[in-house]
Amino acid sequence: MELIDFNRFVWRTDDKIPGRYLREAGGGEVIEDMWKLTKHGEQNLFLGVYADLSTPLEADSLFDHVRKAWKSLRWEVPTLAATTSHVWHEDKPPTTFIVYDVGISDVDVDLWINETVEMHLEYKDRTLDDLRYDFGQVPIPVNDYDRQTFLYLVPYSPTKFGLLIRTAHTTFDGAGIKILMTKLLMHLEKYVSDATEYTREQDALMRWGTEGERLLPIVTEILRKHEPAVVDDRGVVLVKELPAEVREGKEYFECLADVMNGLVSGIPRAHRFKSFIEPPFDSKTTMPKTRRLQHTFTVEESKKIQAAGAVPDDPIQKLTVNHLVLGALCLLPLIDNPPPPNTDALVFYYGLVDGRPRLDKKYRGSLDYPGYCLGMSGLHIPASIFHQHPIEDKKALVLDFAKAVKKEYAKQAAYTSLVAIEPQQGDLMMNGPAPPPWSGPLYSADGKGAVYLHPRYPAEGKPVIEITDFFLGLNKCDPGPFFRCSEWRGRIMLSVDFNELAVDVNVVQGWMNLWAELLLSVAVEETGRDYIRPGQDEVRQGSRSSFWSCVCM
Repeated sequence: MELIDFNRFVWRTDDKIPGRYLREAGGGEVIEDMWKLTKHGEQNLFLGVYADLSTPLEADSLFDHVRKAWKSLRWEVPTLAATTSHVWHEDKPPTTFIVYDVGISDVDVDLWINETVEMHLEYKDRTLDDLRYDFGQVPIPVNDYDRQTFLYLVPYSPTKFGLLIRTAHTTFDGAGIKILMTKLLMHLEKYVSDATEYTREQDALMRWGTEGERLLPIVTEILRKHEPAVVDDRGVVLVKELPAEVREGKEYFECLADVMNGLVSGIPRAHRFKSFIEPPFDSKTTMPKTRRLQHTFTVEESKKIQAAGAVPDDPIQKLTVNHLVLGALCLLPLIDNPPPPNTDALVFYYGLVDGRPRLDKKYRGSLDYPGYCLGMSGLHIPASIFHQHPIEDKKALVLDFAKAVKKEYAKQAAYTSLVAIEPQQGDLMMNGPAPPPWSGPLYSADGKGAVYLHPRYPAEGKPVIEITDFFLGLNKCDPGPFFRCSEWRGRIMLSVDFNELAVDVNVVQGWMNLWAELLLSVAVEETGRDYIRPGQDEVRQGSRSSFWSCVCM
């Protein structure tokens, strides 16, 4: 196999249209675009935040500040205004391009703001989940060069508001959209604090027509180089040695081959859910409809779940929260659709991982790369573990599945080129046969929300803006739901996005209840009494009565 030409994915100017930059989408970027094209906007991405203001503002004033902050954000991250185009072929999938047209003038940029920022006063008694459900079902972009990133403001009161970013997944991943929101709120705080002075500063900074020179490169152009260990005078290691993220040679091709073999061997053995609506959803005749459910543990429950993975005096055997969460999730399709005792099936996951730690130092900080930066390899979890304990022994099952998850994550972490192979991996996947509609679980481990989504603005001193709740979600067409876990203010948050025309909401609500119950089974009260199963009312759909009092994910 020959090495891919990475120059395909480098920004270049269009020799026919002045002020236009374009590059080919690579790896996960192009996969996301194909899903969008063929599955009615599958994985269009949403981030909603609920926030408090320290100083009351009327809705119109807040909206004006939001519009200015959006403008400042485009200057800082030009791909906020990127579009998508295609070159169509008869005998193979289209070639996807990410396109950026520079701002010609303030008038041109204001036109873009008018087309992408909206205020929805009619939702002041409803949730951002409601807004997402009502406005977010239509795929974006619909046509080449259409707008594909939008911002919606909901003023709830003079001191409370919500913001919802809706975007195509091609240009941003989940961490990237959080970084966008953090940067947006950094600008918004400054406009709220002193609009006159900050407007003057920003106007002096922004020189529209030149911002194309600062477009974020694709990740394969900014990979980590070898970094030797940093030691002090006594030989104590202060910073561990970091290997290079290899983009060529034997290690690169070994990594690519192993990852692709894992996908090819794992996907056909993937165990499925069975409790879908009959007759099955047909995307050829019907548009999907995505809904989101959530469950938020208390701080006390979250601490007990976190402690459940600890192994005294043996940190190597420790299980993280994510190991436990994914271990519990493995049981959902197996309980819903029990496999035979001699099964060789897998609970298979497209193992998504944040690739930012594999980037060059310049792009490795928490806010340095608000683009698309995911690595992916298959996670093979043997379904046979299901038969190693009675179904009543939920704790033992969760722990055994969590141990299997840990082994797969360790294998993934050891890959030398997991981000470097993305464009070539994407090419191979695009040129292979399309898999059938996915009917197993999909999963994203989002980690601590505050890593990329800062809670307070400014970070020090009295906050002008403070985030109280947030959620991340994406659109679904295929029957298999997309599950997610994150943490905010000490609470573990579970959520799921699903096509409600493919699987009934009551079925998914049952899966969410079971997922929470399985996680609580590993956490035991100090008295030894197990937690009881969460009630139906603990799984919410973003209702107005709950979103101020709980974290919505």
